[in-house]
Amino acid sequence: MSTSTASASIDFDAPAIRRGRVWLFGVAALCFILCQFTRSVTGVLGPTLRDEIGLTAEQLGAVTGVFFWGIALMQIPSGVLFDRYGPRLTVALALFGGVVGGLLFAFGRSFEELAVGMFVLGFGTSAVFMGAIVLIARWWPPSRFATLSATMMSLGYVGNLCATEPFVWIMGWVGWRWGFAAANVALLACAVAMLLVVRDAPAGSDWMRRKPEPLLSVVRGLGEIFRHPAMPGLVGAALIGYSTNFAIRGLWIGLYLLDIHDLGTAATGRLLLVMAALGTVGIFIAGWLAERIGSPRPVVMSFAGMSFLCMATLALWPGIPTAALIAVLLIFSLFSNFFPAIIEHGRSLFDDRLRGRSLTSINVWVFVGVGVTQPVSGYIMDAFASGGAAPGALPETAYRALFAYLAALVLTGASFYALFARYRRR
Repeated sequence: MSTSTASASIDFDAPAIRRGRVWLFGVAALCFILCQFTRSVTGVLGPTLRDEIGLTAEQLGAVTGVFFWGIALMQIPSGVLFDRYGPRLTVALALFGGVVGGLLFAFGRSFEELAVGMFVLGFGTSAVFMGAIVLIARWWPPSRFATLSATMMSLGYVGNLCATEPFVWIMGWVGWRWGFAAANVALLACAVAMLLVVRDAPAGSDWMRRKPEPLLSVVRGLGEIFRHPAMPGLVGAALIGYSTNFAIRGLWIGLYLLDIHDLGTAATGRLLLVMAALGTVGIFIAGWLAERIGSPRPVVMSFAGMSFLCMATLALWPGIPTAALIAVLLIFSLFSNFFPAIIEHGRSLFDDRLRGRSLTSINVWVFVGVGVTQPVSGYIMDAFASGGAAPGALPETAYRALFAYLAALVLTGASFYALFARYRRR
């Protein structure tokens, strides 16, 4: 059954469906905002964790990287659970475990405690975004999918915004530990709300009338997804956008501005705030353009091209002036995360029967990309650890090597997408 056929029997303008969508979108957006906050605070916490706990550059990369490995490991199982039991139960139960990991990170005193806490937090928050995307696909007509998924991602950037200068203010008021712990208590409240007020699909939809698939059919469905000829290209595109964005915004930019441009935490927080705001706009534009143009391919290719040019510029320009650096970072923030276009491409390829599994089978590579890029970036930085202008500082050559690695990563992923991910409207 095609997506359009599955949706034809639903009156999307019915009052009950409208009310259900309001509750669904509100709860899912709040969950996603908090998840984005918890994963992004390391952007301003990097210098604090280096000074307070003594983490090396490689350990900083590992702490942020394990968070995304926790998310990646749960993506495909989440898709199976979405299709069999629904996003409501899957997201809520996973979040209960994620809160435990978040509290362990908040009060951790060693590299091991921070790493375990971040891994469990990533594992527990892994289902939130894709759960919201699956719910959007079931509660709204297919023509609204790209824009609404982009809207959800854009709202998530409110969490990124809060993890910048506002979190710097919280750190000065109650300390970073209690501020981070409060966010996890709010996540716990979201898990309860997900259980109580969200429904998996509108009454009368095909999903509500379905019979749970046998295990063998579930496995065959995964094989059907990964055998699709467009998957190598979608995997390549998924690997590059968020991983490069997070390597800059979520970890290294604070240290770079301090070590090379002598800017402190307050200035970094302000820059990250503007970068997150531009990221919010860029994500929405990516989804809106994919819907408006009628094909996601031009969006993915143009956004990836701009990201490559920004990273190549930073890699090849020694002694870049601070003003020019900030301009490049702002352009990069606007274009570096184009996932709504990728996920719209993936949605168009598979029927509703495979909705959860297909979307999470693409999304998993987003977090594999970050899970690989973060520790690799830490390894690169440690390889150039000597020669900084101040004790403990990293030299400019280390950061330029990092930018060169990210540029090569974007070029490779975009090439795979261009070669394999042809687009055919369903």
